[in-house]
Amino acid sequence: MDLNELKTRRIALISMMPNNSIAILSSANKNYRTRDVENPYRQNSDFLYLTGISEPNLICVIFKEENIPNIILFRNNTSAHEKVWEGERSDNKQVKELYGFTQVHNYDDYEDRILSFVSGQDSLFIESGVNSELDDFIKKQTKNSSQNNRRNYSFPKNIITLHSITQKLRLIKSEYEIKMIKDAAKVSIKAHKLAMKKSKPGMYEYELDAEIKYIFNKNNMHMAYMSIVGGGKNACTLHYVKNNCKLKDNDLVLIDAAAENQGYASDITRTFPVNGKFNEEQSLIYDVVLKAQEKAIKFIKPGVTWNEVHKETVNEISRGLIELNLIKDSFENVIKKELYKDFFMHKTGHWLGLDVHDVGEYENVCFQPGMVITVEPGIYIDSANKNVSEKWRGIGVRIEDDVLITNKGNEVITLDLAKKRNEVESLCNK
Repeated sequence: MDLNELKTRRIALISMMPNNSIAILSSANKNYRTRDVENPYRQNSDFLYLTGISEPNLICVIFKEENIPNIILFRNNTSAHEKVWEGERSDNKQVKELYGFTQVHNYDDYEDRILSFVSGQDSLFIESGVNSELDDFIKKQTKNSSQNNRRNYSFPKNIITLHSITQKLRLIKSEYEIKMIKDAAKVSIKAHKLAMKKSKPGMYEYELDAEIKYIFNKNNMHMAYMSIVGGGKNACTLHYVKNNCKLKDNDLVLIDAAAENQGYASDITRTFPVNGKFNEEQSLIYDVVLKAQEKAIKFIKPGVTWNEVHKETVNEISRGLIELNLIKDSFENVIKKELYKDFFMHKTGHWLGLDVHDVGEYENVCFQPGMVITVEPGIYIDSANKNVSEKWRGIGVRIEDDVLITNKGNEVITLDLAKKRNEVESLCNK
């Protein structure tokens, strides 16, 4: 990661911290799939945002001296055992220069040194739940300080969640971050295109999932989340991840899958016919969802709120459901009674960034240039829904794109992936 990018973030952080305050954050722990088999390591997003390092067993301390970030890392050099089993990492001196730390100390010394750093500070910014050992240490020192059991130091009495600052910082993406997301989206688009071309009746959902993962791996990227490959009625389960059913002729398949690039996520959903041709009912549902999505995207610009975008989407979905006689009531009643929620039960989108469902408030937040969001309306008709004709049951459609808010309006980052019905069918039949 570019050092200037990290310096900019750290300066922004301390500018939002009050005087006489300090921030302490921890890396994510290793995560184990089974007893001693590790899952791929994923750094805590706030830690990655402020340090750039993707390693476990790190603690970072940040405070300001004359409005300049003083950033201290606790990290052990590679042990002899680690050299044999995991290979040698950069040493602490190299890490200090590469990531712009003021000081780098051994991890084993963090307790005593942190006590000296926090002494005299009024406020402590910290995230609990990341490192239980560090959490216990902070709680112990807070208790000791209040009881005056320890001499020569004063532990901060005002404990504040670091998230209260970082979620604001991370909401507006830099040019570097936007590039990371766009590059992830390009790989995701390749994966979706391949899945559309490979799809055919008789395949299993996991086979399409494998094609998607192949593209991610080939481009040195990870999954941003567990891929959803839902054929037929499985598309109506919002977070369906079993991906173990056979794809049937005349069914749709919904794929929600995307790549993560150096921590930055993309997020794409496309729904297409397993056999390459939409039938009449599928076409009608698909067109309602697509129209709602296109209308919502057109509406998005600086100054608009999430609630306004969702209202626009809900209105269009509701009109479509009424026109198709899936809901037999007036538009006013459908909105007032929220009858549309039987078919469209989730929000229109979410923030996107270092987390696929990125940090940030939703209520009373106006879009600003540099924000990145998803727009993902859907219609899901449960196969057991006796209130609709059988011909509709088991149809699930979601269409999702990634959208960057710009000064002039917005830019659809994932525009290159087909979503018009004729374009989707053409791609499926290549």
